[in-house]
Amino acid sequence: MSARQRRVERLVELAAEALRSARNAAATAAREVEQAREASREREQSWSSAAQQFGTGVARSTDLDEQAAHLRTLRLRADEALRRVERAVAEERRAAAAVVKAATEQRKMEMLRDRIVQAQREEESRQERRTSDELAARAARSKP
Repeated sequence: MSARQRRVERLVELAAEALRSARNAAATAAREVEQAREASREREQSWSSAAQQFGTGVARSTDLDEQAAHLRTLRLRADEALRRVERAVAEERRAAAAVVKAATEQRKMEMLRDRIVQAQREEESRQERRTSDELAARAARSKP
């Protein structure tokens, strides 16, 4: 194996490693999206339940103020959870794009490696033909 082949083979290995890493990051991002969606559903459900109970069992205006403050807090948490979902989805898209890019880079390196191997085979074949042609020419010259 030539030095050039070894270098390209190393590049192929590095590209495969980058692809594995990108796929792992994409899988992690997908899990985070699912976790964020679940948390968002839970917080939205919590807010919805509290909103349905709003104003029941109120004896004083301070109780109503406390319920309203609690409801606002739940709404803020639900909104933050929704923003977390949006960020997680954006990260998932970025990770998916990184997987595509890494796969493309790996394929490029594999094609380069294959072209180098093919070129070396062709060169070896040309050398063999030259050698056999030279031997045939010598044999033809030496015959009277």
